[in-house]
Amino acid sequence: TGGKAFSLCGAEAILEPLLKDKVVYKFSDFSVNPNIEDIKKGVTELKNFKPDIVVAVGGGSVIDIAKAINVLSFQQGDLLGYITGDENIEPTNVPLVAMPTTSGSGSESTHFAVIYVDHVKYSLAHKSLLPTVAIVDPRLTFTLPKSITATTGADALCQAIEAYWSTKSTNESKSYAKQAITLAFSNLSSAVLNPNESSRVGMSMASHLAGKAINISKTTAAHAFSYPFTARFGVVHGHAVALMLPHI
Repeated sequence: TGGKAFSLCGAEAILEPLLKDKVVYKFSDFSVNPNIEDIKKGVTELKNFKPDIVVAVGGGSVIDIAKAINVLSFQQGDLLGYITGDENIEPTNVPLVAMPTTSGSGSESTHFAVIYVDHVKYSLAHKSLLPTVAIVDPRLTFTLPKSITATTGADALCQAIEAYWSTKSTNESKSYAKQAITLAFSNLSSAVLNPNESSRVGMSMASHLAGKAINISKTTAAHAFSYPFTARFGVVHGHAVALMLPHI
């Protein structure tokens, strides 16, 4: 989970009665943008706890770090090698449930996880990173502040646009992307400036569909150019991508 957001979004209240008879280990001690140090720490914790299932509740970074820790905990080689692509991932992990609390990254529907190593962005990619179950409940986004609604929503819109024009797009990915673009154009402004249930639901759908689109097509140059702004200057990811997209 993230920090305060886990409680503020309502997820804690929803999950607490479901987990009261379970042995639970909560992992939330990591930075906003997942890095290799956080991954190593999480891998150690997962190996010690030996869970039957992993549940990721949060924004894109929370879900990405859960996906990475879950898969990398079962690899035998050096973690850096898997992150850089020099080592091949063995498809071994426990089931993972992803519950997004933002309407942006679509990480619950992709087989990628972003990890930063020495200010350089890497994308861990393997089919086993795709969550076993995604629970997209727009109610968990109802308390998002304007700034996060705007930046995560911009990420979803940019992902959808990039998925549509990507040279790796397919008819399936373009269908997801077109739906996501339409939903984002119709709901993003309202979700930021005058949020209501309809706009929140629309953006949750846009985010999830954009994730399904890039899961096939991947992203393009706007995302590639954005990562150094985040890694070196702390510009929030969705903001950084939105800055780059018009120029691309």
